[in-house]
Amino acid sequence: MNNTYRILRRITVVVVMVAVLLSCEKRIDDLYGNPNAVTVIDDAALFTKAVRSLFLETTGQSASRFSGHYGHYFVAGSTARIPDQYGDGFDQNYDQMFDDLYGGTIRHIEEVLEITSTGETQNAVRHAMADVIAVLGYAKITDAYGSVPYTQGGKGKTENILQPAYDSQENIYGDLIARLSSSISVLDNADPAMGYPGSDPIFDNDLGKWVRFANSVRLRLGMRLRFADNDLSKATVDQCLSAPLMETTGHDASIIETEGTGNPWFTNRTGFPSIKMSVRLIDQLQGTADPRLPVFVSRDGNGQYSGMVNGLDDTAFGNSDFATKSDIGIPLSSPNSKIYMITAAETWLLRAEAALAYDNDPVVANELYRKGIETALLQWEIDPIEIDAFLAAPIATLSGTNDEEQIGIQMWLALVPNYFEGWSQIRRTGYPVVPQRTAENLSQGVTNGFLPTRFLYSSFELSTNKAHVSEAIANQGPNTIDTPIWWDAK
Repeated sequence: MNNTYRILRRITVVVVMVAVLLSCEKRIDDLYGNPNAVTVIDDAALFTKAVRSLFLETTGQSASRFSGHYGHYFVAGSTARIPDQYGDGFDQNYDQMFDDLYGGTIRHIEEVLEITSTGETQNAVRHAMADVIAVLGYAKITDAYGSVPYTQGGKGKTENILQPAYDSQENIYGDLIARLSSSISVLDNADPAMGYPGSDPIFDNDLGKWVRFANSVRLRLGMRLRFADNDLSKATVDQCLSAPLMETTGHDASIIETEGTGNPWFTNRTGFPSIKMSVRLIDQLQGTADPRLPVFVSRDGNGQYSGMVNGLDDTAFGNSDFATKSDIGIPLSSPNSKIYMITAAETWLLRAEAALAYDNDPVVANELYRKGIETALLQWEIDPIEIDAFLAAPIATLSGTNDEEQIGIQMWLALVPNYFEGWSQIRRTGYPVVPQRTAENLSQGVTNGFLPTRFLYSSFELSTNKAHVSEAIANQGPNTIDTPIWWDAK
């Protein structure tokens, strides 16, 4: 009797368990098949995430460890300063920067482009806005490495392309400019209701500003081609001048970071790794009585502006009294300081350069140059009296003998704190001049003392996508930090 009872009890337990499992499976099937369940990704949230990720990339490792040094804006402490010695032993950093752009901004924005291009979620206005962000993401990564995955880039999730082919920078730039032109034509006179109301952290869905934004980015890319493809550069610039461009600080593309401690430069002023501003930057600002000095640089403990020399070897750095030097300026590094992508000041100065290069019109170039300086000072809310005084100084008028250098230096200053673009400005134009390092207390690194011109493809990328990376290297040149990228042709 006891044995029979045990058998019946076991059968009952098994039956109950099967019933429970079947019930659970049915509930899961109901959930996945529920027509009211969420089955479509919210492209508005993805768009916002991609935009914020892109802006944060301007303050990431590409700037804080590399281009801030290469652009001679600052010197970092501890191991973060090692790129300042023109070394190349940063495989993990190169890989992380590559992965951050493709795994962050580009992946998110490619999903937005996919969602807004077909089916019930098709939306030409949203697609055009997303395309501007995509262009900026791809522009940064090609400006950092040269040839990169583009046609197949960022398609790992949407098209399951895990080993994408690499495109030449020449082909990438041509397509980026075409994409911006297409976006501008869509956004011009578009219905704002079709955009991203409530989800646009840059311009709050002001499509007029988006047109100026896209066209100013197109001008930046067009001028970047000047010494590599002069014909396309001039044609692009002519196009840009026939459409609205950024003109006032109200047109600047900026955001305020609201997560964590806010603006990431705040950590570099108050935490680790700390940065001290470069002698090169301080000397330029002090030597011309530039009112942006207290904006870009904090006073040291003695109430002075004291900077670090870029490129010191280990012995010289150890004797430099690094801790006492001037920190990054508080207006750049407060938690609520703006992060900039492109500004009206940069746009005016690009137009000044174009007036010299393509119209041979020094009078117009000077007017545009002065407008660029004025707008750059207004961006930092400099006192009007100080602005007038600076505009009355010789530095604020083109001399007729070194006009391109004057424009280049003012562009270098106007790009602060977008240090990656500042390094790109030096690579493209040669201004301000960064001479070869020859002094005994300076490290020459692996470039024989010459300014690095690109980042390296990492060992991870070489091992996981070997065939395509090897082909890119064969076409572009050695995988070294002194191999010029395509547009760096001057």
